[in-house]
Amino acid sequence: MLEKFEKKFCDAHFHYAVCRDFQPDLKVDWNALSCAHSFEEWEIQKKAPACVKKAFGLHPQACLQPDFDIKKYADFLEGLLKAGKNTIHAIGEAGFDYFTPAFREKALLQEEMWNIQLELALQYKMPLVVHCRKANEKLFEYAARLKKLPAVLFHSFMGSFVEAESLIRRGIPSFFSFGKQMKNGNKKVIECVKKLPLENLLLETDAPFQTLKGEAFTRAGEIRLIYEAAAEIRGFKEEYLVQNLQQNFIKFLNF
Repeated sequence: MLEKFEKKFCDAHFHYAVCRDFQPDLKVDWNALSCAHSFEEWEIQKKAPACVKKAFGLHPQACLQPDFDIKKYADFLEGLLKAGKNTIHAIGEAGFDYFTPAFREKALLQEEMWNIQLELALQYKMPLVVHCRKANEKLFEYAARLKKLPAVLFHSFMGSFVEAESLIRRGIPSFFSFGKQMKNGNKKVIECVKKLPLENLLLETDAPFQTLKGEAFTRAGEIRLIYEAAAEIRGFKEEYLVQNLQQNFIKFLNF
């Protein structure tokens, strides 16, 4: 499979179904993992070109949707998993979001959603994409089970380098992805990008959501700007980073 990814930028996390400007002929040599979180998003996402690998998950923020049917979504996810690796390539986003009081009030529901997806990931031996805001303690609480997965992507990781290093030491097959926070001067992100072992690093746009000040949205093709920022922080040539992170992307998705 390596030749299919040769010399390509890899966007570890974006949202194909809600990218307003997406064009299949983006002027970037590119592979990506897209996450969908509704049935409608999945229907759009499954029509994406082959360069877009596909994930589906019960996003923790769905806990505030009054009509969210956890069983219906869990059954849909398991149906995709039963269809096999040609249908779905990862589970996620799954995780915890305690960013606001309203989210924190739904902590038990978030944990139920998380456990369903973690069990499915273990059962079907699937990579897991993790969303975690203001809840890093939960990652350590579940470390013993996370280490049994084939791979875990801590998307848009907002913890410290010490926390990231500790997750790796616990035996979790960890990847940490970062995006425009590097260009926002986020000190924790910059330290992680600079110090994490290269084999644990990935980059992402989180398009269209993760933006810089004054931006309305992020384009999927902006992954090249993320690589430029990371190469400067690491002191690497961009080509060297592309080569190594494509290997990480392949390893994460188990191609």
